[in-house]
Amino acid sequence: MSRKKTRKKEKSFSNILVMCFMIVFLCAVGFNLYSQAKTIYELKQEAVAINSQIDDEKKKNLELSVNQDYYTSDAYIEKVAREQLGLIKPDEIEFVNKAK
Repeated sequence: MSRKKTRKKEKSFSNILVMCFMIVFLCAVGFNLYSQAKTIYELKQEAVAINSQIDDEKKKNLELSVNQDYYTSDAYIEKVAREQLGLIKPDEIEFVNKAK
């Protein structure tokens, strides 16, 4: 009779060990799934932000290509030379406003 009790105790103990292992395993798998889902969400958010930047840069590129002829024209170069660099033509007189 003592052998039967010992076997029952061994089976009970092994069942408890198996259950503990299963609980730890399921917790580990759950944590891993949560981490992966979080990473996927963050990557999707980053992809949305990058796609938005791509769209902005495409718009800027289109605008620059439309205005490319103007930016290479003599009129634009003269405008920039006068406004930003303060240059004048040799036969022109510059008026300086001293009142500030």
